[in-house]
Amino acid sequence: MRASALARDFGTPLVVYCRDTVLARARAYARVERDTLVVYGTKAFANVALLRLLAAEGMGADVSTLGELEFALRAGVPGDRLVFHGNNKSDEELRAAAGAGALVVLDALEEIGRAKDAGVERVLVRLTPEIEAETHHAIRTAHAESKFGLVADDAIAAVGEAADAGLDVLGLHVHIGSQLVRTSESLLAVERLVDVAEHCRDELDWMPQVFNLGGGLGVRHSLEDSLPDPAAFAGELVRHLRAQWPQPTRLILEPGRSLVGQAGVTLYEIGVVKHTTGVAYAAIDGGMSDNPRPQLYGSRYEALLANRAAEPATGTYRIAGKHCESGDVLIEGVELPEPRRGDLLAVPATGGYTLAMASNYNGVPRPAAVLVADGDAELIRRRELVDDLLTFEP
Repeated sequence: MRASALARDFGTPLVVYCRDTVLARARAYARVERDTLVVYGTKAFANVALLRLLAAEGMGADVSTLGELEFALRAGVPGDRLVFHGNNKSDEELRAAAGAGALVVLDALEEIGRAKDAGVERVLVRLTPEIEAETHHAIRTAHAESKFGLVADDAIAAVGEAADAGLDVLGLHVHIGSQLVRTSESLLAVERLVDVAEHCRDELDWMPQVFNLGGGLGVRHSLEDSLPDPAAFAGELVRHLRAQWPQPTRLILEPGRSLVGQAGVTLYEIGVVKHTTGVAYAAIDGGMSDNPRPQLYGSRYEALLANRAAEPATGTYRIAGKHCESGDVLIEGVELPEPRRGDLLAVPATGGYTLAMASNYNGVPRPAAVLVADGDAELIRRRELVDDLLTFEP
């Protein structure tokens, strides 16, 4: 469908997902190795329709809260394809994970007894490999001071204590961060995971049946970005693991952004266009409430005028949001034909961690989302209304 038709039918801002792109990336991960369980990192965008689409491909869901678990359950994801994470799981969350039949990833030694009491049966132990991934510091998850997982000695102890408590300790988990741009740190994490497995074998007479290698592969948000594709990234990790640990083990992969990020494009309507000293602004009808990543992580995006895509650029414009913050800038500078009120600005690669992190700052309702395929568009998240925001007022 044309962007102008989507904007007419569903309004703006609007996040548009391409079904075929999501499926192509899911199938790329599934082909890496037979019998690998691929679970969608739901935090990238929790949505029943997307989860249902992926579940039909045999994928599962990586969840970390009661809310994310409920999205997965409503999408029909079976318990044997659910992985439940979290650095501070409540007893209620552990009971819910147990009730769903999820595989629970232990993140702390004190969690072992609570997991047992909650009825959890199957667990993994999360290792903190003490690796500084090349990504924004706020989305690193495996450095020495990380709040996630257990350092090597504690991870080994957790395997023994969990087994003694009667839990079925299936294996080990590692995840080093998000928006990863290369494999080198992930390969090192694999080596440290295998080192812990070897110590568990030698000291505890325990062998992992499962290695969960996490996710974190990034997507191209700007023309300057260069990243491996999903099959190349995951394939290199799997080959390295098999070379380091030849014993039979099942693998779990947890892609999130790399499944849906590239598949999403956000459409905005341009309003005010004005010039200040040295800067030309084009303001959109959204901003940091629907995509806070530029403010949080310094993320960079590209853009084009969807309704005038064939026209040559005539200048550089700063894309500003509508919020009462000077820092509400989506793109510092992008070359465009001279924008006019009513033009449609399309911002690619916004399918992951945009709506998932959206807010109602300034009382702005969150956008709708649609899934497009074969010339049709399906509404998968309705647009919020101001009345929705007021339902929380007593």
